[in-house]
Amino acid sequence: MRAHQAPVYSTPPTLPGQRTQLSASAGDDLPAENHPAAASTPRVTGLEEAETNVPGGKRTHSELCRKTLHMLPGFLPFVLAAVPHPDPLDTVSLGVVTTICVVLTTVFLLLHRLVRRPGEHNFLSTTLSYPGTILLTLLLFPGHAEFAGVVVTVLALGDGSAYLVGKRFGKQRLPWNSEKSWLGSIAFVVVSAPIATLAYWLEAANPAVPLAMAAVCGLSAALAGAIAESLPSKITDNLRVGVAASLAVIAAHFSVAGWFVS
Repeated sequence: MRAHQAPVYSTPPTLPGQRTQLSASAGDDLPAENHPAAASTPRVTGLEEAETNVPGGKRTHSELCRKTLHMLPGFLPFVLAAVPHPDPLDTVSLGVVTTICVVLTTVFLLLHRLVRRPGEHNFLSTTLSYPGTILLTLLLFPGHAEFAGVVVTVLALGDGSAYLVGKRFGKQRLPWNSEKSWLGSIAFVVVSAPIATLAYWLEAANPAVPLAMAAVCGLSAALAGAIAESLPSKITDNLRVGVAASLAVIAAHFSVAGWFVS
């Protein structure tokens, strides 16, 4: 008489890339951050999200470095304001400012492996539009170099601070652009408005130009730049912010000049 044997049930082999029902149900009920598949993926936050591994395993792109280089020109108006120069600017002065812009832009382009974002197809237009809006404002109004000073401070410090603050602390997104935050836009104005005001006032170098007039011009440019930066558009931020700040400071100057200067 044979001994009774319990039936043996074999588990069908799992094909490559196929999960068993048990493993699927176990993981699907877990939150995304606790999912087993997420264990092997390091979680990054803040500015680390912008540092991306490129093919070959070498970490090359640094958003912090990019924004540092972006913001440094914002202090140039204060350096240039301390250097004696004619008003309006003559050919030599315009040539010096243009040379500085060309040198800084060239340095940024040479560091493209460090500052270029992964998949950024408009890197060249983004880079060139930064000094382009500044130089265009300066060449159109050589007698009002303060206009260009306002544009560069808004571009450099407003746009840069909006990214740094928004990326780190911005939680509540703008209703018209989910990639931007309220806190980032507020930081844009709070940082750039007073610095743009000071840049305008120092470069105007005219006792008849009161600080209140400079504040109107600086605040107008900062607000216009912040609105332009927040809009969803395929046009690069540098071009949008630069043009908006330039038009705003020019309009504000000629609109309120009669109120403050007799």
